[in-house]
Amino acid sequence: KPEGRGVYRRVDGAVYDGEWKAGEREGRGVERYANGNGYNGEWKAGKREGRGVYRWADGAVYDGEFKAGKIEGRGVIRYASGDVYEGEWKAGLFEGHGVYRHADGDVVSGFYKHDADVGEGGRVAMQYAAGDVYEGEYNWLGLYEGRGVMRYANGYVYEGEFKADKMEGRGVYRYADSDVYDGEWKAGKREGRGVYRYPDGDVYDGEWKAGKREGRGVYRWASG
Repeated sequence: KPEGRGVYRRVDGAVYDGEWKAGEREGRGVERYANGNGYNGEWKAGKREGRGVYRWADGAVYDGEFKAGKIEGRGVIRYASGDVYEGEWKAGLFEGHGVYRHADGDVVSGFYKHDADVGEGGRVAMQYAAGDVYEGEYNWLGLYEGRGVMRYANGYVYEGEFKADKMEGRGVYRYADSDVYDGEWKAGKREGRGVYRYPDGDVYDGEWKAGKREGRGVYRWASG
């Protein structure tokens, strides 16, 4: 059985260069995959375990702990977009306490909890540095996706569906001045069908596009 140091080339194109024990990758080693990804770190019983760095072909880099071949423990991932997550992981997903720093300067901290009902994501309660609070579902990239509630520091509240961190799907947005929009969203803007209730009693029920009334609709004035 392989023991000591050696190079192994697999038929799928992967190449391992590192230490072996009793025929398994164990110790320190580097493995490069055919898809452009690569791992440099510790191994145990043929799997990534211990401390290591995993690089994706798209530019994302994870530096931290692994267990049984998956990201688990504490670690930092830097995405190609410039976003950074630092915190706890379990089975390759955010789980536990963590801080997510967005490339645009937003910093959020909170507690992630994986939930099989929402796929490779989970539920989270996040506090932004500016005072905004998000509670709801997220995907494996840490983006808000699914159902959630965002409470803004200025008093606005959105409750509904999200996709890739933006309001998308069905949701209710309550403004601090008592305006309420209940309807469809796309890429963070009112789009589709929806009802907007103004603080003076006026109501618009109809179509929207890019955040503005557009298409067919009915506008009822409080005056009658």
